[in-house]
Amino acid sequence: MKKIFIVFAGMILAHALGAEKSKLTIKNVFGGDFDALGDYDLFSRTNETDIKGNTEGSTNFALGDRLQADFENRLVIARLRLEMLYQNVANESHKFVLAPSGFVHVAPIPQVGVVVGNNFYKHFAIPSGYLAASDDTTKYGRLLVNSTSHDTYLGSDDFSVYGNGIAGGITSNWRFGEYDHIYVKAAAGASFYTNFDDDTDTNIDFGVNGGIDNVVDLGFSAHGVNSDERKFGVFAGLTSVQNLILNAGFYYNFTDSDYLPEARVERNNVDEFKKQSTKYALGLSGGYKFANGFGVYGDVITGLTNEYIGKVKYYDSDGNLIETKIKTIVRGGSAVKYVNGVAKRTDEFTHEGVPFYTQLRLTYDMTDSVELLFNFKVRAMLRDSSSTWLTFYPHCTVELPQKLGTVAAGLRFDVNKARTDGLYSFSVPLTYTYKFKKKF
Repeated sequence: MKKIFIVFAGMILAHALGAEKSKLTIKNVFGGDFDALGDYDLFSRTNETDIKGNTEGSTNFALGDRLQADFENRLVIARLRLEMLYQNVANESHKFVLAPSGFVHVAPIPQVGVVVGNNFYKHFAIPSGYLAASDDTTKYGRLLVNSTSHDTYLGSDDFSVYGNGIAGGITSNWRFGEYDHIYVKAAAGASFYTNFDDDTDTNIDFGVNGGIDNVVDLGFSAHGVNSDERKFGVFAGLTSVQNLILNAGFYYNFTDSDYLPEARVERNNVDEFKKQSTKYALGLSGGYKFANGFGVYGDVITGLTNEYIGKVKYYDSDGNLIETKIKTIVRGGSAVKYVNGVAKRTDEFTHEGVPFYTQLRLTYDMTDSVELLFNFKVRAMLRDSSSTWLTFYPHCTVELPQKLGTVAAGLRFDVNKARTDGLYSFSVPLTYTYKFKKKF
């Protein structure tokens, strides 16, 4: 209720101050699609092989809805989103998740603004941090981070509400008179979150983005700078050629799970699967949209060493915990003995390989209302073929006549060698999207 009040209080304030040219957009996405709604496709069949070599299959059904309202004028930009997801696994497990989120950004003058919410989405994204084939921006490519990036589910296994904490910050956006083709954007803020088991944690973030219109874009982000697990991103992009995307990024402490491979970890005869982070990573992204309707886009992100940042717990000779430290660890290496005791790594990264991700996206505008797309994604640990994860995803979008909305459907095939030999999963994503706009 507090988030709803904040959004609409912002709308009322904007009108009270005489803001002009307000715009309200209502968008609803219904169905099941890992990319559009998150987490699950409408239907999926999954096979997993356990540590003893036994393979077990399961059939999943998921249905979700995302209702989103965007309000914008000269003073206020606000978004309120409500996501609902129902999942049925093998006709045995049922789960319903409710996820409210949103933000309000108020700029009394064009150059300075204040924002508060629990999810900023891509509103403060660095353009050169964009990955063309993924059609997404990593968290490192955002000036401010969301509090909801820390997963917490309140309730029971059958019904829960997702989302915790709150984030806020100060933003600025500058143009320079007769040199208004030069721009500088900056933001600084903090996110507060809790898992309700430990004390509340606070992360401080800041970033800056600048460039010259139709020439170049540059950006820098720093997330969690007050912690030992701080993350940095540096980006550059060429914007001088129409229909061409050419971006590069450097990442420190790269842990964005959407782009990392996973590896099988065996602990006490139990299987676990862990995303393999890396200390340093380099990313490249490019693409071009041809006049005949074809588009070709590609991304590559690769770790630069077999190091990552992990936790080490230090115990005395009696087995009592002395302290926990965040340290640079060589993948596959062992922790160093501690004076009068022992040091134990709490992480579960067991491979010496280097994380690698690449994606190819092909698009074709068959007609004004029909677009064909194909995505091919590879996530793997270099020097560790058992971690290779391949995704094949042909799909299409169709705009219905008379502005009745858009239907998107496809087939998704995953080969994840960390979890099983052969086909790991087959799924069918399907969504219907309707959008309504009103200016006043």
